[in-house]
Amino acid sequence: MGQDLTGRPLEILLVEDDPGDVRLTTEMLKQAKLLNRLTVAVDGEQALAMLQRSGSYEHQPLPDLILLDLNLPRLDGMALLERIKEDPVLARIPVVVLTQSGADVDIRRAYDAFANCYVRKPLDLDQFLGVMQSISHFWLSVVTLPLGADARADALPILLVEDNSGDARLVCELLREVEPRYVVDVAPTLAEALTALARKRYVAALLDLGLPDSQGLPTLRAMLQMAGPMPLVVLSGRDDESLALRAIQLGAQDYVVKGRGDGGHLARALRYAIERKLVQEHLEFVASHDNVTGLPNRRRFIDGLRQLLPSLRRRGGEVAVLAVTLTGLATVQQSLGHDTGDLALKAAVGRMQRLMPEGTLLACTGGSEFALACVERDAIGEASLLAERLLDALRQPYRVGENEFYLGGQIGLSLSPNDAVEAASLLKCAENAMYQAGQRGVSGIGFYSPELNRDLQERLTLERELRQALLRDELDLDFQPIVDGKGRVVSAEALLRWNHPLRGRVSPEQFLGLAEQSDLIIDLGRWVLDRAMRVAVSWNELLPDPPCVAINVSARQLEGSQLLRDVRDAMSQSGLPAQRLELELTETVMQRAESRATLAALRELGISVAIDDFGTGFSSLSYLKAFPVDLLKIDRSFIVDAPIDARDAVIVRAIIAMAHILGIDVVAEGVESERHQSVLRALGCNRLQGFHIGRPESADRFADRLRRQRRGDPPIPMTEDGDG
Repeated sequence: MGQDLTGRPLEILLVEDDPGDVRLTTEMLKQAKLLNRLTVAVDGEQALAMLQRSGSYEHQPLPDLILLDLNLPRLDGMALLERIKEDPVLARIPVVVLTQSGADVDIRRAYDAFANCYVRKPLDLDQFLGVMQSISHFWLSVVTLPLGADARADALPILLVEDNSGDARLVCELLREVEPRYVVDVAPTLAEALTALARKRYVAALLDLGLPDSQGLPTLRAMLQMAGPMPLVVLSGRDDESLALRAIQLGAQDYVVKGRGDGGHLARALRYAIERKLVQEHLEFVASHDNVTGLPNRRRFIDGLRQLLPSLRRRGGEVAVLAVTLTGLATVQQSLGHDTGDLALKAAVGRMQRLMPEGTLLACTGGSEFALACVERDAIGEASLLAERLLDALRQPYRVGENEFYLGGQIGLSLSPNDAVEAASLLKCAENAMYQAGQRGVSGIGFYSPELNRDLQERLTLERELRQALLRDELDLDFQPIVDGKGRVVSAEALLRWNHPLRGRVSPEQFLGLAEQSDLIIDLGRWVLDRAMRVAVSWNELLPDPPCVAINVSARQLEGSQLLRDVRDAMSQSGLPAQRLELELTETVMQRAESRATLAALRELGISVAIDDFGTGFSSLSYLKAFPVDLLKIDRSFIVDAPIDARDAVIVRAIIAMAHILGIDVVAEGVESERHQSVLRALGCNRLQGFHIGRPESADRFADRLRRQRRGDPPIPMTEDGDG
């Protein structure tokens, strides 16, 4: 969650036989932005085999967390839970029970069997993220001892860095006699030791400072730099108090002189080193993290931001800092208690984390105040949109038990290098802007820089006005005709237009990007589907064989299964047959696995799928066979020079020939002259679109075009501004 994890993925075992619940849990883990590796067991016996690492699961890593359904085939979840907690090695793994049962007897049985948490299905996202957040902060930071991928479940791998074979053999024998769980790997040189650390995780290391390729304290420094949080004990032949003290000051956990003490003494030194390191990590975690949310605190945030800024300056990049305060929490704590307030605080953090772009720093800077650092190409622009989404998310109702309540927030933004170049000052600027926003008395956003304030307020104002445009009936559709080889209109592309009462007609380039970066594109897409299909149905009265309607679909609309529901609803309400609907997507969107599943379902309904701007994306040809489409729209960049550039003509000819072999129709975009039209017809192009064919026009003018086509009249000539 954010950038403050250890970097090691959380190994999660999900024991679940319902494929739908597996998909839901997988999606929730993605929403949590938690670095993890998820393994699924479909029944209790398979899960037990994985945990015991028997048979084909011999090299399966032990999970850090188990998500367990109670209703399982072969071995039910309660019996599996009891088996887990009876095993001294497996018992340390936290188990979260996920089940549909809310019966008190099941809850009591689960906790009596030492389940760590009990969550009812269907899963509530805020609750699930709160559970994952708490577990990840605790179990991923200071509790779990790392095990090598090829070690036994109870093995404790130790790295011994020693070039004297006699000393190495003696240490191995002493440790084996006292603690059989210690499995010792020997590295005779520093280089081999560093290679071993990169390849495998150890619970501790024993280090001789005198090696063939390194001597003295530089050896210790190199090992500490590579070992990270692993405890390290110096095993030296020199009884030198000064050297021992300097080694401890550098970060070694202990200094043991060879030949002094037996195996028990050496094993004790290792065990105490491990325990001291765990305590040290725990204290460091407590000192640098908020005790309620588990997020990094103010000091940790400033340190992380300070590390980011120099590289950004070298690249000429920007970083935006958002200071967020959650309002209304004190009232919740006073009326419902601090425990409820803490749960609400964790739920709010979960909502913020779901919206954060990858690489965003998030911290709790005090009480109910937070800070985020966004590093983007357009950092302040992205941060302002993120601020709007954060406020919307924080304002949604919260439910804890039977209590429902509302919270709000204020957000301040600052930008480096415009407002400040030093981390603490940059955060202070954002907090000043946040406090100024709070003085207005309502949830809002404040910007530290007056210049940025004007530009971004304009951007945010445009987004708010676009939301209002949906309610005020300011949106409209134009339709651009697509004709066949004989010049008959066979389809029309629906193009969104915004008629602002004060700004006039707003260009799509000004507002579609804003909509795409927010959830507003979902509402706009739903409106376009509904309006375009209703208009297309009206064409039934104008032609015996009315044209199809083509609608552009964005990547955001294809997230989840909402698009499929929206299309079905619009078809049902309009009465438009599926065969007269074409959905246009770019190649990049088509290549996503989740997009393909949705589009396959749409094609099963009889809807045509078109690839827009074909030839400009990646792997343009390779996936056509794997995912059949109905239409290719050749990008206009190939069409414009096709009459005069032999290479473009060859490309267009190849695309058309390939598509026809695969049974795919081709639309040529950018037909702007009679020459274009004649060349493309000669190349065998099925459909043509462009200003020479017809500019985008209102629904009424497009209806006139269809009436003229029915009468056999030529289309009305178009002027440069699109009027007849």
